[in-house]
Amino acid sequence: MTRLGRALGASLLSTFSALALHVLAGGATPAPLAVAAPLLAAFAVAFQLAGRPLGRWRLAAIVAASQLALHTTFSMGAHSSAAATDHAHHGAPVLDGAATVHAAMPAAHAVAGAVTYLGIRRASALIAALSALAALVARALLPGHAPAPAVAPAPGPRIVPAPRAPRAVAAILLASLPSRAPPAAA
Repeated sequence: MTRLGRALGASLLSTFSALALHVLAGGATPAPLAVAAPLLAAFAVAFQLAGRPLGRWRLAAIVAASQLALHTTFSMGAHSSAAATDHAHHGAPVLDGAATVHAAMPAAHAVAGAVTYLGIRRASALIAALSALAALVARALLPGHAPAPAVAPAPGPRIVPAPRAPRAVAAILLASLPSRAPPAAA
């Protein structure tokens, strides 16, 4: 998968999983601009990070920060000011379920973050599985005309720096001492 494809997939996954779970948790539906702006920002960040190996903790921190930013943007871009005021923990709680929304919103964004994290970590395997499924369906519906499933590229070699050979402390100390012996040629 190309860098552009990885960035597009990661930004779409993070934005729309967050949007779906944000609304399901009781948040107001944001205006289209409040969805497009974080989608473009997520794409820009994902494009810069695509192709770089990210450790588990670094990726988790990036996903958590993106969920916080997406929640804030969706909340600020709600269609009506009343919905934004009553939105999960951004206004005074009301008796019509705001407490439930207050508790559900962090859980919804945690689930969206987990979906995003796993989607990014397992993207190659997911694409290979979806390709195999599409080929299986195509063979069942169009026998003899189905394309072969795409093969996911094998992950590249992991570059691990070799440990440095330890130096003998005595050799370093002896080499740094001035010599008191007569010159060797004398």
